[in-house]
Amino acid sequence: MKQRQWALGKLAGACLVASLGSYAQASTQCEFNELSQGHLWVENIASAQSSCYRSWFNAPAEAAVSLYSEASLNQVAHMLSAEVNQYKGQDAQAIRIANLSEFIKAAYFARYATQEQYGYFSDELSRSIAKISDRFIRSQHATYLGREQVRAMSSMTLLVDSVKQLQVTMESMLTLLESFDRENSKNLQYVDGLNNLFRAMNGHIVRDAFYEELVQHPQYLQRLKQFVDSNLWTLGTDSEFLIYNAVRETGRLLAGRNESLNQQVMPFLESIMAQHKIGTQGEKLWLASAEMLMFYAPEKAEQLNIEGKKRQLERRLLVNRYECNGPAVIRSQNLTQQQSQQACEILGSTEADFHLVANTGQIPVKDDHNNKVEVVVWQDNNSYTTYSSFLFGNSTDNGGQYLEGTPSDENNVARFLAYRYSSEELSILNLEHEYVHYLDGRFNLYGGFGKTLSEGNIVWWLEGFAEYMHYKKGYQAAVDLIGDENYSLADILTTTYEHDLNRVYRWGYLAVRFLLEQHPSEVDSLLQFARSGDYVTWSREVELLGVHLNAEFATWLKVVSKQPDTEEGGGNGESGTTDKPQPQELLNIGLNQTMSFKADDYQEQLFYVDVPNGISEFSISITGDGDADLYASYEKVAHYYDYQVSEFQRGSEEAIQFIAQSNGLVAPGRYYFSLAAREAFQNVEVVTFAKQQNQTHKPKDDLSPLLIENNKAKSLTVNERRYIGLHVEQPGTVRVWLTPKQQAQGEVDMYVGLEAWASENQYDFSTVSQGKHQYLEFNVEKTGYVHFTLKSSHLGSEIELFASY
Repeated sequence: MKQRQWALGKLAGACLVASLGSYAQASTQCEFNELSQGHLWVENIASAQSSCYRSWFNAPAEAAVSLYSEASLNQVAHMLSAEVNQYKGQDAQAIRIANLSEFIKAAYFARYATQEQYGYFSDELSRSIAKISDRFIRSQHATYLGREQVRAMSSMTLLVDSVKQLQVTMESMLTLLESFDRENSKNLQYVDGLNNLFRAMNGHIVRDAFYEELVQHPQYLQRLKQFVDSNLWTLGTDSEFLIYNAVRETGRLLAGRNESLNQQVMPFLESIMAQHKIGTQGEKLWLASAEMLMFYAPEKAEQLNIEGKKRQLERRLLVNRYECNGPAVIRSQNLTQQQSQQACEILGSTEADFHLVANTGQIPVKDDHNNKVEVVVWQDNNSYTTYSSFLFGNSTDNGGQYLEGTPSDENNVARFLAYRYSSEELSILNLEHEYVHYLDGRFNLYGGFGKTLSEGNIVWWLEGFAEYMHYKKGYQAAVDLIGDENYSLADILTTTYEHDLNRVYRWGYLAVRFLLEQHPSEVDSLLQFARSGDYVTWSREVELLGVHLNAEFATWLKVVSKQPDTEEGGGNGESGTTDKPQPQELLNIGLNQTMSFKADDYQEQLFYVDVPNGISEFSISITGDGDADLYASYEKVAHYYDYQVSEFQRGSEEAIQFIAQSNGLVAPGRYYFSLAAREAFQNVEVVTFAKQQNQTHKPKDDLSPLLIENNKAKSLTVNERRYIGLHVEQPGTVRVWLTPKQQAQGEVDMYVGLEAWASENQYDFSTVSQGKHQYLEFNVEKTGYVHFTLKSSHLGSEIELFASY
């Protein structure tokens, strides 16, 4: 089979690359459970189908003592080494290398989660695997542009981050990066593989061995600067994320306390900012530098007046302002007045429905001053990922985000960030979902987000209720999950943000729908606890409901799975049957599913796939008899005569892979497909494959350093890590108290740096082992900032910090 490369522009935010599939010839004995039962398991890994990867990454915990033991992984690494040694750039060789590499990555992923119980892999094994990657990367065949060859390169470069040994491969990965040019920039899979250097740099922050490698080889950062300067032509193209990430990840090195390295990084960033000012074509590079300085070098950011320039940028970008009749104020880049009014009408309808369903009486919870909410609408995903984090501090690896702030603060600004996925109509992604989060926080949930999460057993409500209010009974994608092995209600009600997207959103929706339809009085009772801030009772009552209603929920699922949709909700409202469809019937196919089709000459079968937030890989393939051709479009119905991408050829063996955006995620939304019969076919299988990001969108901390005042207590929430600064105006003794605001929460450790930001490995003073109530006293010898790094072991830890000098 011959192979062609596609050079495609942006398709409404989704990058599509089509190529021939190689799945049909692969072994089928590659699911994790099958591997563990066979004596040829290493060979079966090497010849596996990529559809088996999912089972590898979701292997049971006890895999640590079987296939994911160090002894077993040594066997896989030995075969990978042999394959790399004989690699000549052939398709079959590349497939084997990619499969073996993916298995090792899956093993490291699984063992990381179970290391407290089973331990972790030795540094010796990790270094040996990194050396295998290094040999592959140095091979002349690593730069081949064929589909399987690029997949092998991408897997082998990302493997370096899995084993945390970038210091071994830094030089070779830089050389590979420097292979980038105008010609291979057309192959977005190849570009994404080169970007793995920056993914690895991100994963090696504050790793001493990597930092020392950079200090000993200052030419590495010089080469990165030269790479940026030599490739400014990428600005405005699909490949610009390479130079953007080069700047951003170099700046992130400031997170460490390595003064020698910082002396290299700071001139790098200052040079970038001098070359590329706000308002120029290279503005995005200025943003990357400025954001890193604000996070990790606030004194320097203050000298450069970045806050002032930040306000100027916000005013320049969000030029439109429209006040709805309700609480929403819409700020946008490019919404017309008519479109803003349309958005207001949608929000007004959502609010009226919310009050009816939640039975709020339109009475806000006590101490909530969020009587207004700012709705920021970016013109597209590119603008959202470029500007939103810098201006507002939200994460952008999602389809939008609500930032509640501190509702008890009268000066607080509640805000949610969204973007448009099409400029032809309103098309604001997750508009209703995020607005329901605002309404839920104002009328149902006392306190800030951290307090809401403090006692657990509430994520199912937060995300499931927002989904329910958007879709009502029309969420077919959730109903399609119902099968022979379902989550129990008790399991769903204990969901956390660490669980997968289906469990958080779709199973959460099913639990909320069940309770609202079958037990509305219990929901009313729960909401009374939430409105008063009694999350201890909420958590206890939810546990009891899970036990008492488990059997009823299981029966309800069976009934719902057989019912046709009765309402439109904007979701997957079509039938979930897997019977072979009639021509022109638009079907929904879920992720990681298979469906069979037949068609007469010149007929086409139409279907679509909904891709949620948090998907890092998405592909679709066909195999079978006859001559079927696959056509695809993003956010519009595809036909054989009207499509955005295809690679039709003789036969029925084709595949389309959807490349991740610069944030590492496939653009969320609806992907439409046409399966057209050039010649009749009786059995063509369509297989969808998706790989989820390692973690779902757990709550993110605001990583911008927060300044506290002398002798003034500051309350704040720590999900994982926060940075706090205290300006000391004269030498003296500093005393700091850290007090938990709830006793039933995890510990928050404090690390102090006198000269730079502290970490768990490098600090001047620490409260580790002090327990929940902590106190530090230390001397400072000069005027300047004291740097506090707060590290929490649990999401939503609320503390009060008081400093005196």
